[in-house]
Amino acid sequence: MIFFDFSVLDAAKPWYGINDTVMGGLSRSKMTVSPLGYGEFSGHVSLANGGGFASVRCEFSSIDVSEFTGIYLELDGDRTKDYKVNLKDVDTPQSTVYQAPMPTPTHQTFGVSSARVLNWQRIEIPFRDFKPQCRGKPISRVAIDLSQVCSLGLVIGAQQSGDFSLKIREIGYY
Repeated sequence: MIFFDFSVLDAAKPWYGINDTVMGGLSRSKMTVSPLGYGEFSGHVSLANGGGFASVRCEFSSIDVSEFTGIYLELDGDRTKDYKVNLKDVDTPQSTVYQAPMPTPTHQTFGVSSARVLNWQRIEIPFRDFKPQCRGKPISRVAIDLSQVCSLGLVIGAQQSGDFSLKIREIGYY
């Protein structure tokens, strides 16, 4: 089931940034849509002032994804940084997320951009891989309620300073 189709020009509209500026850092991020038919999570991670992460989030009315195994993303496989995916359900406190790392892409398709050939690859993250975190640290909490998912986010951190760009064609559930 496709959830976000970034070939639609206003697909980035509900996404907003949550960066280390909430604690004095200087990182920045945004989600945009290219006229070439993909989304782009991009920005800059700064380690200044104790910072070190950038993220975007989209909140929506709760949906039931309990009949699915996990979430998939179709990404440009030319990745030089490590990213994570965040999910929340309606009972998740504000500073808590359920987080899983993005694995190395395995399924491959191709598309063309004016600058270079984009190496589209599909990654799949089973829901069982999403672990509760509070401010970047593991916590003990019940598993996410897959019948009431209401937020999806992308994050880069782990002291990966510098510019970043993650091209995304589609996000969905499998």
